[in-house]
Order: sequence, then C-alpha cells, then structure tokens
Amino acid sequence: MKHLLRIILFSLPIVVLLVGIIYVNIRIDYPPQVETIGCNLINDDLLKELKGLKQALQADADIDMQKVYPEGYVFINALYGLAWCNFLTNKNKQDTYFNEGHVEIQQSWDKINSEFGRSSFDENLPLPYGAFYTGWSTYLLGKKLGIEQAKDRKLNEVNLFQQQCELINSSISKNIFPSSYPGGAWPADPVICIAALSLHDRLFEAKYRSAIKAWLAKVKTKLDGHGLIPHSVNHLNNEPTETARGSSQSLMLIFFKDIDAKFARGQFKLYTANFLDKKLGLTGIREYPKDDYGIGDIDSGPVIFGLGAAATIVGMQTLYLYEEQRATSEIHSMIETFGFPYQNDESKTYLFGLLPMADAFIAWGHSTMNMKSFEANFTAFHIYSLILALVLGFMLWFLFKRKKHN
Repeated sequence: MKHLLRIILFSLPIVVLLVGIIYVNIRIDYPPQVETIGCNLINDDLLKELKGLKQALQADADIDMQKVYPEGYVFINALYGLAWCNFLTNKNKQDTYFNEGHVEIQQSWDKINSEFGRSSFDENLPLPYGAFYTGWSTYLLGKKLGIEQAKDRKLNEVNLFQQQCELINSSISKNIFPSSYPGGAWPADPVICIAALSLHDRLFEAKYRSAIKAWLAKVKTKLDGHGLIPHSVNHLNNEPTETARGSSQSLMLIFFKDIDAKFARGQFKLYTANFLDKKLGLTGIREYPKDDYGIGDIDSGPVIFGLGAAATIVGMQTLYLYEEQRATSEIHSMIETFGFPYQNDESKTYLFGLLPMADAFIAWGHSTMNMKSFEANFTAFHIYSLILALVLGFMLWFLFKRKKHN
C-alpha cells in the first residue's frame, strides 16, 4: 500500500505536467475572436476586455493598482481610456458603442485630472507634476479631443490641452528628459510628452514641428552603446544611467512612430536586433539586450529565460505597428495561452483577474490591431512539447513498470 501511494505521489505531478502540455499546445493556436456588426468587423475579445476593465474600475481597481505601482492609478486609467479611444477612432456618434466608450474615456480623464490623480506627483518640478503625469494626462486628453467633433469639444478641455502642450514645449527646450520625480528621469515619460505635442499638431495649428525636430536632434546625442534611447538618465545632464531595456523600448516605439517615422524605423531595427528573441519556440521581447543580463523589477515584471513580461505584452502592439505580423500573432497567442484568461458572455480578464494593470496593457495593445489577418508558426514549440511529453510518458511507464515487478 505504501509503495502504491509513493507511485501515485511521484506520478501525479507528471500527469499534471502532461495535461498542461496538451492544454497549451491546443490553446497556443488561438485566433482572434471577431464578429461582424453591420459593416464593421468587431474584435469580440477586445470588447470583453474593455467590459472586464470597466467592472474592475467600478470596483476601485485603480486604487488597488496604486498600492502596487507608484503610478498605478493614473496608468491604468490612461491605458483604459486610450484603449477606448483607439476602438472608437473613425466611428461616429451613431455607432453602437460610441456613447458608452465616450463616457468611459471622460471618466478616466476626470480621474486623472483630479486632486487624487495628481497626489502622487510633485507640483514643484520644473515640469509641474513631472513628465510621467503630464505626458499621459495630456496625451489622453488629446486623444479624447481627437475622437470628438470640433463642435462637441469642451472649451475648457481644449484650453487645458493647449496650455499643457505649452508647458511641455517650454520644459523640453531646457531639458530634453524632464524629471518624473525629484531626482529621477526616465526618457520614456518625456517621449509621451512629445507625442502629445505631435498630436496637437494633427488636431490644431502645427506649431511644434520645429521644437520636436530640435528635441530629437538632442536626443540623438544621448543614445546608449546600442544606439538606443536609454532606460534612465541623470536628471541633471541627461547622461544614461541605465542602458536600453525592452519594457521602455517597446513603449517608446509605439509613440515614436507618430513623432518621427524615419527615426522610429531606425530605432525599431535596433530594437528587434537586440530584444526580439525566441525561447523554446516561443517569441518574446527581452527585458535586457542580448549581450546583457538582469533580473525583473517593478518596470519589467517577471523576466523568464530573459524575456520580460511587460516588454512582451507591450511589444505585441509595437511589432504590429511596425508590420511584424508573424511575431505579433505569436505573442498574441502566447498571451492567450499563458495569460490564463477567464471569460464569460460579458467580460474577459487575464491572470485570473488578479492584476488589472495587465488587462489594461493587453486591451490597449489589442485596440490598435486589425485582427482580420493572423499568422503564427509554433512548429518548434510543438516539437519541444512532444519531446518533453515523451520523456514524461517514459517516466510514468518506468514508475508503473517497477510496481509490476515488485
């Protein structure tokens, strides 16, 4: 009896692993779920993700995320609002989802533009409240104005957007990477600020082109050893203090595409050379360049076999925008497999709904993607899985063979 229990004890983890292998190999080829409503192709997954985030935010998920991340409250509301903005782009007020989405965007913006939303940031920085808060809040407001007809825009919001752009312009003329916190500067945050200026020039008078060009010329003198924008810099002289990392590169490249397409394409080429990688047949984005190594932190999330969780999730959108369709599709399928999604008829969440920030990043990524085209190749992953399954199967056979002989 004791021998039988010992066999069961050793065989149970093997069986669990075998079931897991079968599951992921079936799930890994998950295609986007779309449906046609009228003449529009609707990403059903995205709609459910937005509904899931709406429910989470109604339950104060943004306040919970502030306890986990220094910018959690602003970040999740900005990403949620931007996902709705992208979804509603080119839709008119008669669209089925326009009114709901517009209300959600307004609520997200109002939360960010509140005393509580600003409470984690320092008003007395050279750029008031810092580059992170100013960048994301101004960019979201600009995107909100962009989906509205000119006659429907609130005058106070138009004025505030233009005032914030003037503050950004004044700040970057003195320091190309304004601080986000006292003594701390991360270039990804000013890039969002510059994206807000670029957005201004598409919505209103094109008045910041020369300022953006001058800023970019200075940025090119502060690149790291890989020719990429560093992850962090000295707030006094803008010299790199940490070389490029996948999480910030994935994010910056999304915005650089609209700031300066030529510079963005050159940076993307270096990004794919240094960060795009495959492990065990799975595509992902490294947190650190291929010639470097590091562990995970609050910016990167978990780093597994060198691939960063945040870098890969955000990188899905980056790769799509730069027309790397296969890599985009493969990361999309990975998220659907290893993100442990849960969905019902109304909503969809990832990681068992325990980390709404991840849901927000995924929804924001999906909101930019045309899901009609999908291509992925997991042949190598299936082969690795088959080899592992055979090894585990042999181990089971060996355990029970020994039982028979005993």
